Amino acid sequence: MNFPSKFILLALFTSFLFSSSGCKKEEVTTMRSAKGGKKFGGRYTINEIRGNPSSLDPVRMNSKIEDDIATNIFDRLIDNDSKLELVPELATSWEMSSDGLTYTFHLRKNVFFQDDPCFAGNKGRVLTSQDVKYSFERVCDPKTLTDGFTMFQGIVTGADDYFFRDSLENLGRKITEVVGFQAPNDSTFIINLTKPFAPFLQHLTTSFGFIVPKEAVEKYGKDFFNHPVGTGPFFMDHWKPDEEIILKRNPHYWQSDEAGNQLPLLDEVKFTFVKDDKTLFANFERGVFDEDLTIPSELFSGIITADKKLTAQYEKKYQYQHISAMNSYFIDILCTTSQYSNIALRRAMSFAIDRRQIVKYILKDAPHGPAENGLVPPAFKNYPINDVHGISFNPDSANYWLKKSGYGEGGKELNITLSVYNEPRPLQIANAVQHMWQSILGAKVDLHVMQASQLIDESEDGKLDIWVTRWYADYPEVENFLNLEYGKLIPHDAKMKSYPNSTRWNNSEFNKYFEQALVTVEESDRDKLYAKAEDIVAYESPVIPLFYEEHNRLLQPWVRDNPLDPMNRIDLKWVWLDK
Repeated sequence: MNFPSKFILLALFTSFLFSSSGCKKEEVTTMRSAKGGKKFGGRYTINEIRGNPSSLDPVRMNSKIEDDIATNIFDRLIDNDSKLELVPELATSWEMSSDGLTYTFHLRKNVFFQDDPCFAGNKGRVLTSQDVKYSFERVCDPKTLTDGFTMFQGIVTGADDYFFRDSLENLGRKITEVVGFQAPNDSTFIINLTKPFAPFLQHLTTSFGFIVPKEAVEKYGKDFFNHPVGTGPFFMDHWKPDEEIILKRNPHYWQSDEAGNQLPLLDEVKFTFVKDDKTLFANFERGVFDEDLTIPSELFSGIITADKKLTAQYEKKYQYQHISAMNSYFIDILCTTSQYSNIALRRAMSFAIDRRQIVKYILKDAPHGPAENGLVPPAFKNYPINDVHGISFNPDSANYWLKKSGYGEGGKELNITLSVYNEPRPLQIANAVQHMWQSILGAKVDLHVMQASQLIDESEDGKLDIWVTRWYADYPEVENFLNLEYGKLIPHDAKMKSYPNSTRWNNSEFNKYFEQALVTVEESDRDKLYAKAEDIVAYESPVIPLFYEEHNRLLQPWVRDNPLDPMNRIDLKWVWLDK
């Protein structure tokens, strides 16, 4: 049908207004038929409420924001599926030696890096085992400012020597590689361990397991963090800091789905960084976003019922998914300061927090429940969480331990500066905790509000005394949570970053149980040792657990094949839009 020109101009102008203001979902690609009744095409729009990522260089990634985005750009040797079971990715198969010290991976031969100017003729080349070796050695190289060395530290043969090679070279030793990483041919990669390490394969499923090409690192240098190149289903088209990241379909991706469709099915993915959950939900209702994982606390009970169903207003409008999360919220404490090295004070502060009130009245029962055991969430179904004797709200105990600490009435004045990143839920928690510490402990409590990336950096640098944070599992293993308190991950130089143990708490008894667990193959026996270790954490309180998270996600009615798992893994290569 033909329209007069003035109507065409009006339509174009209206389209511009909608796409610019974010009031209507912007359609950017044509939908095409795919096998099995599926469809190719469309843009999937998702928001990261914590804001802009600080880096998309795998060795510098230390937050879930970055992992969410990078999972769609890079591949690993192996990965977890939607049931959190190990599956092949760049490796077709692998074997472990009988003594648990050698892992051999057999690589796919049809995998290419994404087309990019770093390669000759802008054409991505085939991946080889040398790329795996190069990528893993970057994780062990302090010159990359790596955050991931702990994944291999003390575990892979030669990893420690490579990280500390400058010091060793002063002693006459020349270190040029991590000898435990071997690439005997293009399609075989071997890892040798110093000792058996039961959760090792899960370490390879983290962002530090992403494979990158040397050409891209060398071409972009210090800018590689915002010009990532991998073998994944999407490549990065552009990044407007604090506004959006656009990923586009990699036409040469190696994987197909069960119907024989080459993945990914989507043409584009758009990540935005709206920091207000109410604005996000309003735009989700308008169809701007394809999902919303951060339902505002103030609106939660009007959308989700107590028995975890959509209310009548929403039950026919959206899809609803929920699952107990491998995610805990807590308060971290720098235990090397004169004030917070005091165990009695830390216990007093923990007893003074009413976790149940926070969950029920502040967060409207959206979380799974109050963290009255320890740091490890109940999403680990076989973990003996009740063996961990955590702390519950008890004003009498709070005042008992406060008196023992030498602070409070008759003692030193208690001044607390609680740091928190600028996101709705952490701010709600921080305000509640501020009030509780003031009323129960008589403390003077100031809030220091920061950007999430700044809080992460300064906490690792030892520049913050106490801060509200959370931990998403990097991989489905209890060790990933208890690593946060493992004393042997603290650097010898206090000026160096301490990751993941930002509390810098070190307890020899905890270390003993934790290390015994790491070499215990039987999962149930391993979990019992983890629980003994965590019981020590619960008593000494270098962290104050607050609550265990529940994932509550709304999806638009047209979204297909996007399951929700306890880690909320954002793996969009399977997703398609039924439009």
